[in-house]
Formats: sequence, C-alpha cells, structure tokens
Amino acid sequence: MIYPDNFEQKIGFDKIKQMISQECKGEAAKLLVEDLKFSNNFEYINTLLNETDEMMSICMLKDNYPAQNYPEIGIAINKLKIEGTSLQLFEIINIRQVLEQAKSLKHFFKLDEKNQYPFLNKIVNQISFPNYLYDRINSVVSKNGTIKDSASQNLKEIRKSLNDTQTNITKKLNNVLSAFKKEGWVSKDLSATYVNGRLVLPIETIHKRKIKGLIHDESASGKTSYIEPQEVVELNNTLRELEIAENREIQKILFELTDDFKPYREELLTLYENIAYLDFVWAKAKFSLRIEAIVPKIDKDPVLDLHKAKHPLLFLNFKKEKKEVVPSSFYLNSENRILLISGPNAGGKSVCLKATALLTYMNQCGLPTSVGGNTVMGIFDKIFLDIGDQQSIENDLSTYSSHLLNMKYFLKNSDSRTLILIDEFGSGTDPILGGTLAEAILEELNTKNVFGLITTHYSNLKIFASNTPGIFNGAMLIDQNKMEPTFILETGIPGSSYAIEIASRIGLDQKIIENTKLKAGDEQINIDKFLRRLIRDKKYWEKKRQKIRIQEKKIEELVEKNIEELEKLKTSRRQILDSAKKQSEQMLADVNRQIENTIRQIKESNADKEISKKARQEIEEFKEDFKNSLSKEQDEIERKYNHYKKKQKEIEAKKAATQKAKPEIIKIDENKINIGSKVRIKGQEVIGEVIDLGEKNAVVSFGNMYSSIAFEKLEKVSETLYKQQNRSASNLHFNYNEKVLNFKPYIDVRGDRVEECLKKISNLIDEAVMLSFKEIKILHGRGNGILRQYIRDYLRTLPEVESFHNEDIRFGGDGITIVKLR
Repeated sequence: MIYPDNFEQKIGFDKIKQMISQECKGEAAKLLVEDLKFSNNFEYINTLLNETDEMMSICMLKDNYPAQNYPEIGIAINKLKIEGTSLQLFEIINIRQVLEQAKSLKHFFKLDEKNQYPFLNKIVNQISFPNYLYDRINSVVSKNGTIKDSASQNLKEIRKSLNDTQTNITKKLNNVLSAFKKEGWVSKDLSATYVNGRLVLPIETIHKRKIKGLIHDESASGKTSYIEPQEVVELNNTLRELEIAENREIQKILFELTDDFKPYREELLTLYENIAYLDFVWAKAKFSLRIEAIVPKIDKDPVLDLHKAKHPLLFLNFKKEKKEVVPSSFYLNSENRILLISGPNAGGKSVCLKATALLTYMNQCGLPTSVGGNTVMGIFDKIFLDIGDQQSIENDLSTYSSHLLNMKYFLKNSDSRTLILIDEFGSGTDPILGGTLAEAILEELNTKNVFGLITTHYSNLKIFASNTPGIFNGAMLIDQNKMEPTFILETGIPGSSYAIEIASRIGLDQKIIENTKLKAGDEQINIDKFLRRLIRDKKYWEKKRQKIRIQEKKIEELVEKNIEELEKLKTSRRQILDSAKKQSEQMLADVNRQIENTIRQIKESNADKEISKKARQEIEEFKEDFKNSLSKEQDEIERKYNHYKKKQKEIEAKKAATQKAKPEIIKIDENKINIGSKVRIKGQEVIGEVIDLGEKNAVVSFGNMYSSIAFEKLEKVSETLYKQQNRSASNLHFNYNEKVLNFKPYIDVRGDRVEECLKKISNLIDEAVMLSFKEIKILHGRGNGILRQYIRDYLRTLPEVESFHNEDIRFGGDGITIVKLR
C-alpha cells in the first residue's frame, strides 16, 4: 500500500520511469515501464532484481548482445483472432523483424553454456521460435519488403505480362515522341511521364489539337498539356488491367499467409511479450549503470540498513556539473525503528528523507539502487509519505490541515510493517501546540511499532526521541568554523539549528544577540549548548574508539604472526631432530665400516704387532673424530632447541599481555562525583548520569545526549530526583510572547555582500517559521538585478518557502521581494 496517490510524483519516481523509457528499444517495453508498481512479494522482487543484475553484467562484459529496435506487432497479432481479416504487407514485414530479433536473442543465450545468467535464460527458454512461419514469410516476401514473383504461379505470369506491356508502351511512346520532336511540338529535353497511373507525353498546349489522344492534365502555367497518344491507349488499358490483377493476386497471397499465421497466434504473442520483457530488463540495467546502482542484500523482514546511499536524480545532476553527492548511512531495525533528523536549514534533511523514500520504493519495484555494498533493504507492506505543501482551495484545506489529515491516515492504517516518511514534522501552526501535538502523534506511531524517517526543528521531539525506546536522533552536521552545512548525517545525536552562532558570525549586533538569548530563556539556550557539546564530544569519543580499533587490529596481527612463527619453530625442531638422527646413523655406519676394515687388515697381516698397533691407533683416531663431530652436532641441536624455547616463551608472554587484566577493586567515596552518580549543572534543573571521569571534567549523559562538563559546575543529586525528572523529561515550555511582539518580518540587505545577505535571510526565515509568520519582505534594491537573482535562486532551495514575488510597484516594485512561507 502506498500513500498518497501522487506518491511517485512527490519522490521523483515518475522521472526515473521517463529515463528508463528512453533506454527502451520498442514501444511494448515502454508500456512495461509505465506499469512498474510497488510490490511486497519477496520472491517476485528478488526475481526482478536478479534479472536486472544479470543484464547489468551483460551490458558491462558483452558487446554482442542483440539490443536492437523492433516494431510493434500487438495489433497485427490481435487481428489473427478475427475471421475474414488479412494482415497487410507492412505488418508481415514487422512480424518477420520481431522473429529475427527473437532468433538473435536465442542464439546469444545459447552460447551461455555455463548458465551464468539463469534468470534471463528462464525467460529466453519460454520463446518457442516458429521456424515454419519464418521460412514461410521469407518464401513470399523479399528482403527489400516486396512480394516475390515466385509467391504464386499466377503472380509470376501477371508480372511477366506487365513487363512486356510496359516495354511495348515505352517503344511506341519513344517513336511517337521522336516524331513530335521533329515537328517541334515537344521540347527536346522532355520525355514520357506518368499521370494518374497512365504513361503520357508532355506536349506544348498550342499544339495539343494536332495530336489524337486523351488529355489527362495541364501544367500550372497552362503551357504544357499531358496527352496520352491514341497509339498507346489500348496498351495503357491493358497495363492497368494487369496492375489490378497483380494487386488482386497479392491480396489473395496475403490472405493465405494470414491463414498460415492463425494457428501460431498464441506462440507469436508469447514470443513478442518475452522480447518486450527482455527489452524492459535491458532498459532497467542501462539506467542502473548510469546511476552506479547495485543490487543490495534483500531481507524478508522490514529493515533498512543503508550504507553510502545517494539520491539517484541528484547524483545525475551533480555528475553533469562534476560534483560529488554526500552519501547518507543509517540503520533502522526492530530496536531503533524511527530516526528523527534535525539540524540547520538547507542542511540536507529533506534530501535524505526523499532519497530514502525513492530508494526504498525503487527496491520494491525491482530496481537496483544507488547504495553501498553493505546495504540491506527489507520488505515493507506499506510506505506512507507526508512531504511538501498539499493545501487545496477547492477542498478548503490549509497546509497544516492537509498534514493533519495525513497523520490521521497514518495512525489509522500503520502497523509493524509500515515505513512512514514525514518532512518538517509539526510545522505550519503554533510552535508550542504544533510541537506538543507532533509529540503525541509520534508516541502513538511508536506504539504501533512502525518504521520511519522524520525531520523536525522542534526541541521537544528531540528530547522525546532521546528518552523513548524505538526512536533515536540523527543530526545533519555543520562546519562550525564556516557555519556552512556539510550534508553529513550523524546518527545517535540530535542536531542544532545554530541560529545564534550563524547570527554572530555574519556580524549581527552583539546587543541584539544577547537580547535574543535573554528572550529565548536559559532553558532553550542550554538545550542548544548541550546539542553542540554532544556533537563535539561524540567526535572526541569516536576518535578514541578509532584509535582503540587500530590498536586491537595491531594486537590481532601480532598474535597471528606469533602463532605462525610458533608453527614454523615446531616444524624447524622436527627437521633438526630428523637431521640429527640421520647424521648419527650415518656416523655409526662409518664407524662399523672402519672397524670391519681394521679387523680385515689384521687378519690379512697375520696379526703383525706393528700393523695391529697401527690399526688400533687408527681406530682410536676415528673414535676421537667421531666424538668431536657428535659433540658439535649435539651442541648445534642444543643451541637451536634453546633458541626455539626462548621464542616460545616470548610468544606466551605476548599472548598473556593481550589477555584482560584482573579488575582492580577501588573504594568509592559516596560524597564525591563518581561514575554512575546523578548530577545536574549548578543553577539548572536537568539531571543526568556520569558515565566517565577525567582529571577536571566528567562526561554526563542527559538521556541520549552526552556532554563534558567541569567538576566545579556540577552538583550531586539523589536518585529520587533523577527518577522524578525521567517521568517528565519531555515537558518543555517556551515563552515566545516577547519574540512575537518584537519580531520584524522584513530585512534590508542593500550594500551587503552576497554571502552576508543570504545568511541574514536564512536567519530571518528561521525566526519567522519558529514564530508562525507566513510572510516576510526583503529589501534588496534594483541596481542591475544581480543581488535580487542570487536571493531568489537561494529562496528556491529552501523547503520553508512556498513562493515569492515582487512588491506592488507603488511600494518598491522589483526592488523588494515578498516571500510566502509554508
């Protein structure tokens, strides 16, 4: 279910369809693009995505895919159902062209022996190619699209007679023409021509009475008459009769050919539908490559894990200008279902919401999406959208009334498989009442377990999201040095409007800024400060976490390296021992051979004393050498083994160092601020919990907001007070009476630089929206119109601006721009 009826126009999906249609080769595929619809059937969506993914591979890897233009033959196929009808020659030629396209496609996929494209092969396998029809057409119709002479014996004879008759007419006319030229009745540069299907001669009008024959026509000037000489009248009659006979025979052949087609009507229809469908898939693939889309992981459950998501239309526009789109990443699951995005004007909130709506809808229409590779997109049964101005004079609806009607529909029809997308939640009416009503609606939607993306400026909604399970904050970040939006979405923290800081930076009188702080009240100013500190502290802790991740990765790599080295040492030890064993066995064999040799020498010399003495001496020398050699081998083995043992001890020591140390028991002084203590800023009412301690500061959690605060600014409070605050955390009230009374809905920017001018206008619009003013005036002067053009180009980018126009000529004309706010 999709809401509202113009959902596709609001998110820009109609433009996506137009771009896909431009890639289609045939009209039938364009009709399929128009029929692209939202689906919640997992298997159907998965099939569509896989088909397109396979075609994208073909587009990138194959240059011989037969993507060719083909004609529309649906009407011709329907005519086959009607008795007594005959296909026209051009319709048969169109059918042949479609058959040739089918033949090319089947041949292409026949080469896919490894079945790399199973989903597309399934489509192609449904095409049953009618060889009989294809051969039958070719036997009747030539390649240049005419009926062949051989189509029938009668046609062959008629055409032979036609040729003979035309030859005779030509000969006679040439003879007559030569005679007329000699008489001077015909210009020498003129020749026979056709008029009303008859061969005639162009005769000067003054001589027409001198020639016997039929006058068929005259030239516009009246100087030339077209006469059919009497000599060829009968031959021309014969020629006309043969042409009629030829046409009659062709119609007979086409009737016979049509009768041959009728048994194959369903087969032709299936073939045509599958060719159109493959063309449709081809168009989706070509468009997907243009927007650098991928097929993400699809989940049957409602979940949205977007990584590096880009708005496809914005991506294409920026690509022309050679600019980069800042991607968004966030995760909606069963625990954190609703993301509440806040931040400065023109910071990218609405673009993020529209991109999410468009990408989710594209995915459930079976289209690849412009997201990162780790993205997971679930299946929603319903997608509801509230964005833009829907006021209606006819239905007596204001902007806010239309928003409330949408909320009524959301509340009535939402469930746990619904995705809601609301832009500028609660705007369009009194900020206090609008914010309170928006909070009540959000609470009710949360009880229905809906998923959603909501943008807002209201602080009470940010605090409600911080203290409510299922809802979490997100902020569009700003460059705090330049006070310019970065278009980066940071989840887990609420965003600040930075109204005071922007005003200070553009040079607004400090007295006015201080007065603004006074009128806004400490509560509002402190909330804004908390938001800024929170963003700053989150960046600090994110850097800390990143350093820890790097260290953990290095430790893991070191452990892996040590384990690998240990395995090498074990292997080396085995090799050393094996080598020592082999050497010992070899030495022992050498000793035995030496002893046997000595004994043999003694026996051969009859135990001569000198020889025996010499033999014993040689044995002793060999024995000594053997001992020395064995000692050296043992020393080498011992050295290597000790080295191995040393390495093993080092590895064990390193592994022990990576293990978690035993917790140290510390005595806590209950009178001091410790981790877990409940504290508040001196002079303030908001109570938080200490989650970390530094030397001079404590990190305090106020709901889901974190801030680093000096110890001397904090005071410890009881658990009872902390619990009481939690029960009424979202009950904030703001006093706007003085602001409304003192607000001036106009600004003079004459003489300002463009940058300063736009910042002043942004500040004025922020205040006007907050105080529910519907109109402001900008005095920029006439000049050469450059400043006025910059201002109006900027106003077109602001979602708060409904329209703008020149002031009445009596009060300034085009030197003043009147801005209507939503």
